[in-house]
Amino acid sequence: MRKIPTTMATQHPDSASKYVPVTEEPDEAVFSFKNLGCEEYLVDYMSKLTPYHEVAWIINKLTQETNLVLGRDVFITPRMVSGFREEPFRQLMTILSIMEGINNSLKSYGDQGILEIVYGMIKAYEAPTKCKERVNDIFALVKKELNLQTEGELRIIPLYEGVPEQLSVKEMVPEFISQVDVKDYARVFIGKSETALLYGHPASVLSSKIAIADCYQVQEELGVEIFPIFGGGALPFRGHITLETIDRILEEYRGAKTYTVQSGMRYDHGPEKTVKLIDKIKAASDKKPLQFDDDERKLIIQLITIFAKNYLLELHEIAETVSKIAAFIPNQRDRVLSSEQVAYYRELKNVVPLANFCQDTETKEALLNLDPTKLQKLPRVIKFTAALYTCGMPPEFIGTGNALKEIKEKIGQESLEKFLQEIYPTFVSDLKSASKFLNPNPNENLLITNKISQSIENLKPYIQFEQPDSGYTILNQVATTYIKNLLEGKKPDIWKLAIQIYPNEVAEYLNGSAQENLSKLILDMGKLRGSLG
Repeated sequence: MRKIPTTMATQHPDSASKYVPVTEEPDEAVFSFKNLGCEEYLVDYMSKLTPYHEVAWIINKLTQETNLVLGRDVFITPRMVSGFREEPFRQLMTILSIMEGINNSLKSYGDQGILEIVYGMIKAYEAPTKCKERVNDIFALVKKELNLQTEGELRIIPLYEGVPEQLSVKEMVPEFISQVDVKDYARVFIGKSETALLYGHPASVLSSKIAIADCYQVQEELGVEIFPIFGGGALPFRGHITLETIDRILEEYRGAKTYTVQSGMRYDHGPEKTVKLIDKIKAASDKKPLQFDDDERKLIIQLITIFAKNYLLELHEIAETVSKIAAFIPNQRDRVLSSEQVAYYRELKNVVPLANFCQDTETKEALLNLDPTKLQKLPRVIKFTAALYTCGMPPEFIGTGNALKEIKEKIGQESLEKFLQEIYPTFVSDLKSASKFLNPNPNENLLITNKISQSIENLKPYIQFEQPDSGYTILNQVATTYIKNLLEGKKPDIWKLAIQIYPNEVAEYLNGSAQENLSKLILDMGKLRGSLG
């Protein structure tokens, strides 16, 4: 049995401290392997400006600068473009780039080295068999033309993002295993971030937990080993994978065999903390997996639909404003396409399938009556998260308090206590952590509505909010002033600023351009919270 990596460094643009151009990504990959102890590096071709040669460049640097063996000690795993009809040449290019990497690996190590690709899965999307056929066809051509001596194949890692997709893992993974003819093992990627963007923080936590538990049920039923990957970032909304929280996260998502270590962790928290984080994950890779009986599963799905409904109702009130503010968030990696331009993300933003999981008519009707066009215009999750935090509105709070109130009234205090104490035990610490960056004042916060304000009030019986971070509060007020002026087309009154945010720390914004100053403000706020988004 091959080694299953416990940690995967990714190319998510969620670092506030560092902009990473594509030319530096090969160095980043080797540093992640050699200096941080990461065992896997995700090369992302999905709507990102990843060069054709990047996989080969990484392999060349790996052979020149380390004694690590690709495919044995460390792993490069590309993420494939998911939409062939929309981006046929980019998908073909991705496959060819992997073949070039395999060619280099064979020359350097005598083995193909690259074993897997990640492929986004949606019910209404292209079957993975088509992807596998395309890969194998090109693989065969390259092997023939270059006389490559390898009998291996590229395995597909299905990525499940979105609540309906994750709640359907029990059906979709066996179907995947059958379609691509898996005989021994499969890795399954459970994505927290996009799920949180579309359905809110608590719903995405719960659906991720269900998906991990269901992977093991599939394993038991089919006799095929399943190794779940949990994809999350540093902020609570995106997974809360940090050194300070990792013990709780390893317990919350028990059974995940691989955890992502994203840019926000590596750069905003720094190499020393990242090494310690990775060591902790490696030491705890064999925890007993999550397991839910039928009654628990039914309750969790009911909780998910209530949380998702309240999140979506509140999100719809601010979606247009959030999209405008997200345009001010700096790009920390080079992207090609927005989420609106990618069919995979357009399909993912269809919340109608969630209605099939609703156990009561009221929740189902509320979901079906939502305006789908507002969701389609939402930015990618990192810009979305950064936009809300910049305004003093951590997305963890949207819909959450009103959902707790509805849970108590609709299904009872006992179910609410089970949720808080057993089903999602890190809920209070997640929300408490985010509360340091909350500005609940509707006169100052651009995203506070009456419904959201009431939702925040409804959280107070359950969570003791942290004192606001004083430096963050100052920057939030200045950033809000800039955003208001820019949205209204006004010229900011103040062009050059030097602000004392802590006793011995001054933040300077002296470029003279409102847009540049706002970008720096946004990044500085991201550094204080430990991730851009």
